[in-house]
Amino acid sequence: MTINLTPEQERAIHEAIQSGMVRSVDEFIDSAVAALPHRTGGFDKAKARLAGARIGEIRQGVRLDLKGMSIRELAHSGHKY
Repeated sequence: MTINLTPEQERAIHEAIQSGMVRSVDEFIDSAVAALPHRTGGFDKAKARLAGARIGEIRQGVRLDLKGMSIRELAHSGHKY
């Protein structure tokens, strides 16, 4: 079988090998093929719009008063050390 790759695809495979994510092109392809059954069907713009609208509805009237605290301080304010 002959597979033609775009330069971007070749670069992605090369970077995956260099980073240690995979050891070879064969392993990269094996991983990609194994992931196929787990695909969700792609990005659904309509669902994304609905989710964004719902988040907007939930956020209406919600305000966050940090009272001079950073987000990190606020996140750790309830922790007991």
